Amino acid sequence: MRQPLFMGVDGGATRTRARLRDAQGRQLGEGTAGASNARLKDSAFAEVLKACRAAADEAGLDEGDLSRVHAGFGLAGTQQAWDRDFILAQPHPFASVVVDTDAYAAYLGACGDRDGAILIVGTGFAGLAVINGERITVGGWGDDIADEGSGMMIGRNAIRRSIWAMEGMAPLTPLAETVLARFDNDAAKAVEWAERATPGDYGSFAPAVFEHAAQRDALAMPILEEAARDVTRAIARLLELGAPTVAMIGGVFPEILPWLAPPYRDVCVAPESDAADGAILMAKNAFAERKLA
Repeated sequence: MRQPLFMGVDGGATRTRARLRDAQGRQLGEGTAGASNARLKDSAFAEVLKACRAAADEAGLDEGDLSRVHAGFGLAGTQQAWDRDFILAQPHPFASVVVDTDAYAAYLGACGDRDGAILIVGTGFAGLAVINGERITVGGWGDDIADEGSGMMIGRNAIRRSIWAMEGMAPLTPLAETVLARFDNDAAKAVEWAERATPGDYGSFAPAVFEHAAQRDALAMPILEEAARDVTRAIARLLELGAPTVAMIGGVFPEILPWLAPPYRDVCVAPESDAADGAILMAKNAFAERKLA
């Protein structure tokens, strides 16, 4: 019998990463693709498969070999059962698939099966604590009603406040000039852009906010102060739930960390591993449960 292989997918609002390991844990290949928030439906699943096939190609596998792969998908936008069911209903070439949130995959990568907590601060925002086997979510309800403190929200606030500046309701700082230049200093063009913008599009403005805040830009600093308050609120809740520390996930987290007060900054730690390995652990756990059933 051919040895099983395990694929882990970390899918978010900006990119998708897949990693393939053998049963002994040796890494065989990796692949990347575009955004795979499950709320993007068909396009999200297409990106998941694209990343998985890239990882398989790097490992020297052909399409037929995917039938021995047990896959774990940790995807943004799968908090609701119907979103997970949509992904599970899609045709795929794998031996088995298990789906959970990107936050849960990140927790498994950061903490293994031990009690702990993670906070994702990237394009999106989501926290998760697992205490005595119980999962408690903090945030992570998507950009329509949540994602406070995220790169998306930082970028959205930069656009909003820059338009205030254009209209004389906020200082016209270098950050405002940089943001408004993207829209030819025309608020109507910003509205037209927003009709098609993704969370990642908004998040693309976040680096400029951090850059100008370092120069004490009067428009940038309040944006990051607000984001820091949002991040602090989530960290405080995760600690209250019983987590000893909070593992930092996402590209925005290291940038916002200096804006946190020392008591909260000091409990933030690097994860032991990442969400792709966490998703592999999801796949391995599901595989083991099926063997015992």
